[in-house]
Amino acid sequence: MADQKRTSKSAIRRGPVESARSALRLVEIGLDLTLAAVLMVAVLIIGGEVLHEIVVGLQSGSIEAALKILDRVLLLFIIAELIYTLRISLARSQLILEPFLIIGLVAVVRRILIATAQVEQWLVAERDIAPLLYELGALAGLVLSLAIALSLARKHSGRSSDYEAD
Repeated sequence: MADQKRTSKSAIRRGPVESARSALRLVEIGLDLTLAAVLMVAVLIIGGEVLHEIVVGLQSGSIEAALKILDRVLLLFIIAELIYTLRISLARSQLILEPFLIIGLVAVVRRILIATAQVEQWLVAERDIAPLLYELGALAGLVLSLAIALSLARKHSGRSSDYEAD
């Protein structure tokens, strides 16, 4: 009899907690879907800008146009990875570290490519390239750190990079 009372009391206590968890999960899903919609709008805007830059770049043939196109295409790739990560998060109901580390690596590589191209431009313009070299050194350290973190995350999870969002 006493056990029945304890069981029913714990079930009553679990009710509001489970309700709160369900409500918070719905809010989280709503926020994820809103973020995905905002990211899709960004993809459309940036995609339109890329198409415009390709037309301008083909007409001008300048290195600046090529750099801008490269920058925007890599930004689109980063946004696509964020959307993919949201899909995984919604499918698995948990946050997974590996996709964020990959997004970070892509973002750093994006900046390295742009900074490397800027070094060439600065040399032609006879500007001091020391700030860019410092930045490239810091970015190289960041790539190494993110690569180590990615390796540790994969080793710790016991899985390879086969994350799929059903």
